[in-house]
Amino acid sequence: MTPCLILPSSPCQHVRVLAINRPEKRNALSQELIDCFLEELRDASRDESVLIIVVTGTDKVFCAGADIQEIATLDTKSATQRRYLEDLCNGMTGVKKPLLAAVEGVALGGGFELALMCDLIFASASARFGLPEVKIGLIPGAGGTHRLTNVVGKYRAMKIILSGQPISSQEAQSMGVVAELFQPGTVLQNTVKVASELAQQSNSALCLAKEAICQADSLGRDEQFERGLYYSAFSSRDKVEGVSAFLEKRTPRW
Repeated sequence: MTPCLILPSSPCQHVRVLAINRPEKRNALSQELIDCFLEELRDASRDESVLIIVVTGTDKVFCAGADIQEIATLDTKSATQRRYLEDLCNGMTGVKKPLLAAVEGVALGGGFELALMCDLIFASASARFGLPEVKIGLIPGAGGTHRLTNVVGKYRAMKIILSGQPISSQEAQSMGVVAELFQPGTVLQNTVKVASELAQQSNSALCLAKEAICQADSLGRDEQFERGLYYSAFSSRDKVEGVSAFLEKRTPRW
């Protein structure tokens, strides 16, 4: 069985649907699956006719996480040498085109992280999300700690990650993780509809907008970068004028 499929479910030629297809293992991320997925992702990225990429699973599960049987064979040295899950992160973050996740069922561990690597997440009203790695003595290893924190904030991320307990799709939407909820069984078709609408926009504008938003999000969370700009402002004319105006209780003259 092919672990990653290109689905002909889009009415728009500019939308490519990539489906994780390992239902007997709840779509767990084996190295074979990741390699297959990245190959299809690279092909979609290179194809100039493809403007939007939709990532989905099967009708019952998006992805239950990394393959625990593979994890059992790894120690620090072997996991580092194999760059375990690192290739998936790099492959997803290197895509310039908008990535949409269509989530039915569960998105747990690496599956939740895979969804978080996308630019928009659409989910079933019955879907569940979680990062349960602590329950097996690990932590999220595919960017889950910082991506989730960027979206929901430190304390909500702490609760989700430290408890390892899943959250409902309604909770995920209230936290800003999920863009929109759909009835079970309709998520893919509705996500493809959204993708088709986005594909009517300027291709270059879509890619530039995505890059700008991702860059703003990244820089906004970089404390060293922020601190450098903060200190540089101490020598600016506006800082001198602003402080003076505050002390003199007047409106600043910028």
